[in-house]
Amino acid sequence: MMSETDSVHPTMRPLRAGALVLVATVALMPRPAAQSLPYALFERYVDALREEAGIPGLSAAIVQGRRLVWDAGLGRQDAERSVPARADTPYLIGDLTQTFAAVVLGQCVEHAGFSIAEPISRWSSDIPESGAQVRHVLAHTSAGTPGESYRYDLSRFAQLTPVADGCADRPFRRVVAEEIFDRFAMRDSLPGRDLTAIGSTAPAFFDDGKLRAYESVLTRLAVPYRVDRGGKATRADYPADGVTAATGLISTVRDLARFDIALDDDALIGRNLRTVAWTNVTTSGGAPLPRGLGWFVQTYNGEPLVWQFGAVRDAGSALMLKVPGRDITLILLANSDGLAPESLSNGDVTVSLFAKLFLRLFVS
Repeated sequence: MMSETDSVHPTMRPLRAGALVLVATVALMPRPAAQSLPYALFERYVDALREEAGIPGLSAAIVQGRRLVWDAGLGRQDAERSVPARADTPYLIGDLTQTFAAVVLGQCVEHAGFSIAEPISRWSSDIPESGAQVRHVLAHTSAGTPGESYRYDLSRFAQLTPVADGCADRPFRRVVAEEIFDRFAMRDSLPGRDLTAIGSTAPAFFDDGKLRAYESVLTRLAVPYRVDRGGKATRADYPADGVTAATGLISTVRDLARFDIALDDDALIGRNLRTVAWTNVTTSGGAPLPRGLGWFVQTYNGEPLVWQFGAVRDAGSALMLKVPGRDITLILLANSDGLAPESLSNGDVTVSLFAKLFLRLFVS
């Protein structure tokens, strides 16, 4: 679980001096014309940030106007074999899984009459607060007096797994595979790495043909790396944990672009529910907290930002940053944890130099 301190992850510290100079240089540049967005410039600078962070491989995409306008693979998805990262390289997406869980629960609200005001105790005894509701867990506000404070906690969010299983009347990973991956042609996305467990959840759906297709995707999964303070990358192992509502899905930046477009097209959940999910929850006194339902929500230079990071310790990281008012989204996936400083869990995406670069070039 990510800590709640403001400290920067050790792998991020060595890049600060050079990378801050880079971002400062970009900040002094004239803002490009809106009709000629500087994708080549962004690619060059984001690759420089990748190298300074010691990230072996990174894939990136930008969606604008509900279409994929740019993508790239930078560095190596397998450094030992010198296999380049590509836009269709699969990665473990970590906490980005939460956005899929929010969609599944949103579909339950719209199509099955489910209420997120239901007490979480109906499905889990691992959250002791008697007043905690599903909506509090979705917003990471279930600890203490539910709804009155924010604490990012993956173990609590994972308790939404049986909620999703129950309201959809199918295992969470099967719902994601059927209603999102298959429906929107996310062919390089998987509901986890453990194929045996996947198959056992629904043998008729996850038949041998589908499992073979999944196995083919797994052969291209980015190799995970641990990066030390000096920027040296060492091959690591993925965690043995399976899929929960909090983490565990596998995807690519191109597939996540399809997910992003489906969200904006109201093809996953309706606009009214999406608006609620992308609005800060507030305390009983009206104070805004960092989360909506399944997403972080904040403002940058007057522009609302909706975003989520992913972190898999010593193995991978992710960032999905939406600027709804500009109809533009950044998607980044990496095979080390250098994209996700721990302080991101405090709710300010601008602590990420990658996010700051994107915002300067495309939003400021």
